[in-house]
Amino acid sequence: MGEQVELLEHHADVAAHGLDLPDLLRQFDALDADLAFLVPLLGAMLLTPAVARLAFKYRLLDHPGDHKVHGNATPYLGGLAVGGVLMLVGLAIAGANGELLTVVGAALVLGLVGLRDDVRTVSPWWRLGFEAAAGVALWVVGVRAGLFPDLAILSLPLTVLWVVTVVNAFNMIDNMDGVASAIAACSAFGIAAIAGNNGDFLVAALALAVAGAGLGFLRENFPPASIFLGDAGSMFLGFLIAALTLKLDLPVGEAVPRALSIVLLAAVPLFDLTLVVLARAKGRRPLMAGGTDHTSHRLRQAGAPDRTVLLELITVQAGCSALAYTVYQASSTVVLAIGAVIVLTWLALLWAFLRMPEPAGDIAAERVVVAS
Repeated sequence: MGEQVELLEHHADVAAHGLDLPDLLRQFDALDADLAFLVPLLGAMLLTPAVARLAFKYRLLDHPGDHKVHGNATPYLGGLAVGGVLMLVGLAIAGANGELLTVVGAALVLGLVGLRDDVRTVSPWWRLGFEAAAGVALWVVGVRAGLFPDLAILSLPLTVLWVVTVVNAFNMIDNMDGVASAIAACSAFGIAAIAGNNGDFLVAALALAVAGAGLGFLRENFPPASIFLGDAGSMFLGFLIAALTLKLDLPVGEAVPRALSIVLLAAVPLFDLTLVVLARAKGRRPLMAGGTDHTSHRLRQAGAPDRTVLLELITVQAGCSALAYTVYQASSTVVLAIGAVIVLTWLALLWAFLRMPEPAGDIAAERVVVAS
């Protein structure tokens, strides 16, 4: 009886100061969120310069070429810094959660495949095979596309297709200083907001960790970059964004808001991927050949400085992530109207960008690489 009285007195005291138990719990959640974001942020900031020195020591450098816009040899092992920090934090966040452990483990595998490609070129088909296998691994543990819950047979191909598409979209958009890491951070903030609102705090924490690592790396990757993310980093970040968005696509509630929100969370990379596929099909160029026909290259060709291009792309993805949060909670009727506007805008932008002149270096790009 005495303990109950003390507990009631404690709650009364808390209420008198304007706080109740849910408020206190939210404060604890906020503390965890701060750590999930700040540890990768600081870790990436500290580790990236050390990785750059390591790359210079072993001459693991990205040299200027016909389809590239940088003028000096630059280390490209940034993925080691981003991936290393996120592995440690991701494992701590996942704990004994089998789904998140699979997400982190598969991200590590793809990061290693990308690292191998950074050091010595890997066949595009091998890369696609590993990406598809990572998608299957997610599906096996229950991280699946939930667009058609009544047609479970479709969830496997949709899951694999989404993973392969998003990983390569992030890999392709890593074509100018700062773009991939900054866009990943914007996407991750949107995922964290939606997951937190759903009460899925582990997913929110891992998303915040991705955002923190991306922004921490951006300090050295901001134009003019002193180090590049490399395939190890772009594949690692791309897979985490793909997997975490699938964690939001639960087979509950209305499917249309969830589907549009997930697309918006990766809108800029997906737009760039669409643009490049159409441009190379139109020009009858190999899809997996390097080129300067990306969104960022066209904006640069139009006269925008690199930093302006980066800030424009960040603004667009940040706006899309904010819209994703709004759309996720809207009704299907409202979302269909918003979706119609988005589709028309998407098509208009594709038409406008395809009409922009491509930098001349694109025509000379013949070395086969994957999604760059």
